[in-house]
Amino acid sequence: MSVIDQDVLRVTMNFELGDGTQYQNIFHYIRDGDDPVSDAVHVTTIEIHQEAIYATIVAQVDDNTTVQLCSVDRVAFNEITDQWEVVENIGTFTPAFTPTGDGESIPYMSAPYVIFKTQRPRSVGKKFLFPFIESQQADTVLEAAAVTAMAAYGTACLAAPSLGGDATLTLGITRTGINTFLNFLVAVVNDIIGSQKRRRPGVGA
Repeated sequence: MSVIDQDVLRVTMNFELGDGTQYQNIFHYIRDGDDPVSDAVHVTTIEIHQEAIYATIVAQVDDNTTVQLCSVDRVAFNEITDQWEVVENIGTFTPAFTPTGDGESIPYMSAPYVIFKTQRPRSVGKKFLFPFIESQQADTVLEAAAVTAMAAYGTACLAAPSLGGDATLTLGITRTGINTFLNFLVAVVNDIIGSQKRRRPGVGA
């Protein structure tokens, strides 16, 4: 079944840090527009968008970090279980990502993050980025170049890539236990490094 207007796609971005630790970020897109577009075009468009997002932070990330196979799944809200569940996989991709940071990374439990506000004040998306290299911070405060890169990351996330015709994709979040998708509206960057809790694979904004 092809992706249609108001379908939600979950993108799982997989990476491997220098010591073999697996790193993952989850993104949710909503499809807007009635013009028919193949699943393959959705996957390619998402790949290009994700490459643009991660290109903003290549100088801050340890150059031993490598990208792995990433996946795109169509998800839907199950009215019986009150959960967002995978309906089908529509494709996989391995984006171009070549970080250039030279030096030791900060501890893995510590990571810069970007908050994305939505129309609902209490519903926000929080994206923890890779542990940056040590030179990008001083006493847990990020250097100006790192903050600038994070702001560019947020701006790239807010861009709505075109699929062709009237069809677009927009990043946002699915509300837990409710059949509601909220678009990202504003990106907020903090120069204080956050603490990232460990989560089960496949769980994230």
